[in-house]
Amino acid sequence: MSRRASVFSFLGVSEEDIHSPIKYSKNDHSLKGRLKRIFIRDSTARRVAIIFDLIIRLLACLLYVIRVLIDDQTEYNCNGYPCASDTGNVNQSYSSPVNWYVLAWVHRPFGLWIVQVVLSFIMLSKLLLQLYVVRKQKIIPRVFRMSTLIEIVCTVPVISTIFWPSKLHNMFYPVFLNCWLANDAMYAIFNDIHVTGKRFQSISVTLSQQLFMLIGTLCCLIFTTICGIQHIQRATTDLEKQQNLFQSFYFVIVTITTVGYGDFYPDYWLGQLFMLLMIGVAFIFLPRQLESIASTWIDKGKEGRDFSAAQAKSSKHVVVCIASISPDIVMDFLNEFFAHSELESYIVVFMASSDLSSNINAILKDPKWFQRVHYLKGSALKDADLNRARVQDAQACFLLADRSSKDRIEADHHTILRSWAVRDFAPHCPQYLHLFMVENRMHIKYADCVVCEDEFKYALFANNCMYPGMSTLVTLLLHTSEVDFSKKAPERWQKIYGRHSCNEVYHISLQDSLFFGRYEGKTFPEASTDAHDRFGVCLLAIEDTIKPDSRIQLNPGPNYIMKKTDICYYLSVTKEEFAQIDSSAFERKSTLEEKSNDNQLEPTGIPMTNISRNNNDEFAQELQNATDDDDSDEERYTTVNINSHVINRPCDIIKEENEEVDTEVNDKSSLTLSELNSPISPDILLDEAVERAGVLKTYSNDFGHDMWLPTKFRLYIGVPPIVPFVGARKTFCHLERLRPPCCLKWGMDCVHCPFKNAKDARWQQQLIILVAENAYGGIYNFIVPLRQHFLDREALRPIILLLEQEPESVFLEIIAHFPLVYWLIGKISSVDDLLRAGITKASQIVIVKREMTENITERSLMDTGTIIAVQQIFKLFPSANILTELDQATNMRFMSFKAQDQYSMNISKLEKKIINRVSSNLSHMFRLPFAAGRVFSASMLDTLLYQTFEKGYLIAFIRLLLGIDSSENCGHLSSMRVRKSTLEKVTTYGELYNHLCETVSEVPIAIYRSEQTIISGFDPSDIKEGTLVKNQTSSNRPNGTGTLLTSRFRRRSSWAVPTNDKLDITSIVTARMSSLEISAEDYDRYSKDKSIRSYVILNPSPKRRLKHGDLIYIIQPANRQATPVGTRKKCSSQYSKSPDPINLAI
Repeated sequence: MSRRASVFSFLGVSEEDIHSPIKYSKNDHSLKGRLKRIFIRDSTARRVAIIFDLIIRLLACLLYVIRVLIDDQTEYNCNGYPCASDTGNVNQSYSSPVNWYVLAWVHRPFGLWIVQVVLSFIMLSKLLLQLYVVRKQKIIPRVFRMSTLIEIVCTVPVISTIFWPSKLHNMFYPVFLNCWLANDAMYAIFNDIHVTGKRFQSISVTLSQQLFMLIGTLCCLIFTTICGIQHIQRATTDLEKQQNLFQSFYFVIVTITTVGYGDFYPDYWLGQLFMLLMIGVAFIFLPRQLESIASTWIDKGKEGRDFSAAQAKSSKHVVVCIASISPDIVMDFLNEFFAHSELESYIVVFMASSDLSSNINAILKDPKWFQRVHYLKGSALKDADLNRARVQDAQACFLLADRSSKDRIEADHHTILRSWAVRDFAPHCPQYLHLFMVENRMHIKYADCVVCEDEFKYALFANNCMYPGMSTLVTLLLHTSEVDFSKKAPERWQKIYGRHSCNEVYHISLQDSLFFGRYEGKTFPEASTDAHDRFGVCLLAIEDTIKPDSRIQLNPGPNYIMKKTDICYYLSVTKEEFAQIDSSAFERKSTLEEKSNDNQLEPTGIPMTNISRNNNDEFAQELQNATDDDDSDEERYTTVNINSHVINRPCDIIKEENEEVDTEVNDKSSLTLSELNSPISPDILLDEAVERAGVLKTYSNDFGHDMWLPTKFRLYIGVPPIVPFVGARKTFCHLERLRPPCCLKWGMDCVHCPFKNAKDARWQQQLIILVAENAYGGIYNFIVPLRQHFLDREALRPIILLLEQEPESVFLEIIAHFPLVYWLIGKISSVDDLLRAGITKASQIVIVKREMTENITERSLMDTGTIIAVQQIFKLFPSANILTELDQATNMRFMSFKAQDQYSMNISKLEKKIINRVSSNLSHMFRLPFAAGRVFSASMLDTLLYQTFEKGYLIAFIRLLLGIDSSENCGHLSSMRVRKSTLEKVTTYGELYNHLCETVSEVPIAIYRSEQTIISGFDPSDIKEGTLVKNQTSSNRPNGTGTLLTSRFRRRSSWAVPTNDKLDITSIVTARMSSLEISAEDYDRYSKDKSIRSYVILNPSPKRRLKHGDLIYIIQPANRQATPVGTRKKCSSQYSKSPDPINLAI
């Protein structure tokens, strides 16, 4: 086989095909066809021909200039001879004012004439070849084209001189017109480059090409006018009016710029006519090109500034891909991104499919980041746009979901496609994605960072139900700001709240740290308490880098020994690298060391001591446990304590009567995940318990009659057997065996559960109601944190899902494994549905943001449905504790809106002052609903995504804090209340911090404080049926203040006395309760927290004094049981003997 045949065989072509006598060919083998292939189809030959044509045109113009420079007119002024004059005045030899001879004849050297003839012959031959290959139908239009006519004028006269060279070689012909043909050749080169590349040119390239062609047209116009007026003026008999090339150039520039000095001008009719002609040509050509450039410039302005390859190589940049851009998104990203000093040198490239609006353009032109921000109109699905943004060279690519879309599933699908396109174009570029539905995360496992809104949103709702203010705490942790908001706050609580809001989560290696370097070889609680006492930083997590699969561990407990390779995660107002540490902090003794010396205990290697746990169990129990005497005035703090007078706790409904069985289950709770996933099912474990303890009493009725159920309804700790989406975390929860469907529907009694309705008194202030439109998979992330294995069984509260549409059977099978989870069909706008859900007995009402039914033009209106729904419930049930979320942070002013509330108006003025002086995403932080944790903005999750670029650990940390994820030996969130007995032992936050770390190894992180703002002598609860009841008489008030207050309240009777609307609302609600056979005594039409403001103090200073009623957020070790607000731990020996932790290693 020949070498050629072997090559074709390798390509899959048979030998028969090679030697086939007839082959298909689309080429014309005639002379005309071959010329077409050379001049038209062959891109290389075509481009060479165009470049050659450009060169000879420019050479022809250059030869004309050379001829003008060496031309001496005086040698042939008089019919080809020098003019003789005795007086030396040449003008006397002219018979007329115009010397027509010099217009037709010039002096041209013979060598120059030969070069011009050769060039003209080449140009004319090329023209004839082009006309030959053109189709017959297009020959005549091609001949009468302006470029063809110019070429004929420039070549035919020159070639005609060869027939009588001795006479005609000095004849004038306008070779300078070749500049227009050179301009056309340049335009053809630009087009050929893009035709050869087979791609569409960008608008920036189009604009640059148009500008270049405009410059070329101007140059041709100026050059033609210079050469023409110079040649015409050489015929004037007035020597002073004759012009050389420089003078002609000066005259043309002065004329075009409309300056018109008048020192040079055409002095006879031919020159004047020529200038009029050229001005007319300028008015014809230039406006069209200027209009085209202006239109392109406007279009380019809408597409934003270009980002060149040179900029991408010289500086680092990130790309932000957004489906629909808005000023809020741009401001949020830029404020959070450039708040880090390490990122100030980065360039941010925004890419969206929408035009650049004037509002966004004004933001991008802000001097703070004008040179660091670019905007490109394009799509991540197009490689050309990704190349324009230089995604292949970017440090990261942020892909944000479209919040203005009415279909969240479709918006997620669009984001996934964009992610795939970026992955295909730049596989090594890190991706940071924002999705709505957690079910869609399975498609983007390769992404470096993914924030699923449903996952974090529902987890925040769940934690807010257990620990009020958690959403505000997480928002403050995520926010980065260099501004101290407390300086602009007028009130004391605002100063405290604003000053501590600057705390963030940072990390540093132990061996490189000045804060924690001295604690190598010490336990984690020892390091945390001493670091807080010395530097005011809160050490709350560790990452052991020695382990092959190292993970963050929140408060690993007293058994963890600090190593120099550990990474420490701490709360502080600044990074240690930027902190100015007082040297006295290293020299002075810590509080623990002083106590150690007082107690004459042997000191440890660091100035602190680990007080014996056995000697402090009593104090720890006093801190964590409550007695009835401690709650005398606790009812005022309704936002903190959900209900301190629990009639029938849910634990009484799901408790086990036999202690041996309870011990058996607790022993099984220490199994590892692999053991829990083994074939041994909970049925076997429970059957073994039944053999020893008999029949289990799983549900108890506190009114005297009990319900006995089979063992398959027993509670146990394990992994949920069914998950709603791929990638759901294996989190240990309180579970129960599969319940029948009849036991899941709330408000419908069945033979198994006759008490699951709002009429039963045992649910008083215990229900958690979630109001949503559909049963999304994200609700799973709401249930799991409320059923975490480390929660005390007494802390479990019933969860009522109020859905507008009936859930699917798969969803019902999922919730059937969680105890005390029910559902019912209803709408938030229906009073009957709210009453059937048990709103009068609810401790928390969670309202999920309503989806848009249609696209809106104004993004601020996206929260309209949620705001109106919250306001409706607030009007109908003033005592309801409502939690919700908004898309737009600016809409927080509408939550619990009161038009005549002077205090809210003062906060509004403070917010406007912050907006005018400071560029921050937390200008709304002093709004009372946000400070109290009743509402949060979904843009906070975008901030989490932005911050992760600089703090790669932040998402993992927040997931652990919220209970979404869990890892081995990782602590969890809990809370404790500061009571009277607590204040008798400790008075400051630092003392509490030390004692909690010493006794139970718990790390406090923040305070949730509620304060009364009520006017002295007035209690809103005293308003009854339109009358104002005085608690104090004027005789009991000094200086007659009672009369003053009474008259003040009379003047503001519209605020203090209920209006008829309130009475009507009360009558409507009570009437519906009577119709539904629900006791009207549960309805409270007065807001208990009307005069209470709540806020979060993040990482308080050690000297911060505690107040009665303060709620302390703490991170407990893995072997401790969490205590949500409203529940109390049993007084037992659990402090001296903690259960073994569950091994959560997966």
